[in-house]
Amino acid sequence: MTLTYKVDQEKLTKDLSDLGIEKGSVLMVHSSLSSMGLIEGGADTVVDSLLSSLGKEGTLVIPTFTYPADYPDSRDPDWIFDPISTHSGMGAITNAARKRSEAFRNIHLWHSVAAIGPLANTIVNSGTSSAWGPESPMAWVFRNGGWILMLGVPYQNLTAIHVWEVELKVDYRQDYDVHRRLRQQDGSLVPLVSRVHDRKDDHPGSDFNRFGERLESQGKVQLGAIGNAVGRLFKAEDAYNLAKTMYLEDQRCFLKQTDPVTELTYGQTIQNGKGTQCVIDTDKIYKTDLAKHRELRNK
Repeated sequence: MTLTYKVDQEKLTKDLSDLGIEKGSVLMVHSSLSSMGLIEGGADTVVDSLLSSLGKEGTLVIPTFTYPADYPDSRDPDWIFDPISTHSGMGAITNAARKRSEAFRNIHLWHSVAAIGPLANTIVNSGTSSAWGPESPMAWVFRNGGWILMLGVPYQNLTAIHVWEVELKVDYRQDYDVHRRLRQQDGSLVPLVSRVHDRKDDHPGSDFNRFGERLESQGKVQLGAIGNAVGRLFKAEDAYNLAKTMYLEDQRCFLKQTDPVTELTYGQTIQNGKGTQCVIDTDKIYKTDLAKHRELRNK
């Protein structure tokens, strides 16, 4: 019988510090809660540990995406986006963060982000109707000294590459506007138009793991265990520079060229009902039934 691997806040905070998170930095986090093991206190403990690692001068940024692949309701033309109550489709940690009283969230139908910290308001209020354009909140993070943490998830989850695909004007995406409605703080509904950069029909799928493996081979990624999760920490500037280099070498570099995608050499990468997770030990993943997992994701 496998015992449940438990992680408390003290260990989690130490692991994050040992990985190299700097006080006062701006950090965007893509995450998987269960990959770390059973976290005492759940997702809120993870948010507390991240904020503690960043300190009072640091700013945490998390994706609160609602795009149709992970959030089918948003396909409905009558769907309403409410930045306060609309849950994130990106897992329990993102929902725990966005519900904090000190959190700010930007307005986008499919690719909103939330932020906590002294730069949070500046970040979420930057940009236009595009979530991936050069003036978007994510682009602001990446060009202003931000760091990125992949916490128990592969480079396939690295949204930054989409931002750089838009900048590089790749030929396999198409731009258009999506029209829905926005619920304002007073409860009134107003039209909301968001610019998206969708895949063209002949898009073969993405392989961002190829990019990640090369970034690691250059020594630009700080690798370690966060609980049982693989932590990958790197500067957005380093990743951006490599993305430009790879694109100049091969304009299809971010696309899938093999099936399956490139295998990551550090840790173990597994597929399960919760998606793709990067872990140290597959026996230490916190195993919940899928129905409960979906309930937790949607809170």
